Amino acid sequence: MKTIQFRTDDLTQYTVNISQITCMFTADESLGTWIYLSCGTRLKALLVIDIVLEMISKAEDE
Repeated sequence: MKTIQFRTDDLTQYTVNISQITCMFTADESLGTWIYLSCGTRLKALLVIDIVLEMISKAEDE
């Protein structure tokens, strides 16, 4: 299973299967990236979108 790990703005650590990610975009109100999952959950990662995309790319290569 190809996953990425990140913390959200409430400092909870998540491990997400990359196949469950349906949409991502930069958070306008502060530093971070909104990640939408296929189950309907919306998470705000404390990472810029470029880093999230790099993490997904590395997970796909493994």
